[in-house]
Amino acid sequence: MNVGAELQHATLAVQPEGNSLRARLCFSGREFFFQGHFPERPVLPAVVQVAAAVHFAGLLLGGPQRLAEVTRAKFQSPTGPGVELALQLVVDAPEPGRTRVRASLHDGDTEVSELVLRVVPEPE
Repeated sequence: MNVGAELQHATLAVQPEGNSLRARLCFSGREFFFQGHFPERPVLPAVVQVAAAVHFAGLLLGGPQRLAEVTRAKFQSPTGPGVELALQLVVDAPEPGRTRVRASLHDGDTEVSELVLRVVPEPE
């Protein structure tokens, strides 16, 4: 049970450009984090949305990152498996010891979530 591996399987495309990145994702519904969340109508957990932002920030920053702080998290519309999601991520200039990341996740024209995080490099 590895969120990073599930994110890689769900990734349809990744387009990095300078300090930003666009990714397209589609989850099958067989991922472990959908089990019990919720059986009748699976919902993509908020923690997985945050993990996706941290994961893709690592691609822009040249190495794995870990979450240091959630500055803002706004979850507006539930989404689930079988939906193509668009992730837009921007990495701001590094601060002492950490980097601010702004991310938004969309299902078509519907904003699913908006995040502002701070990440730090994963210890080696």
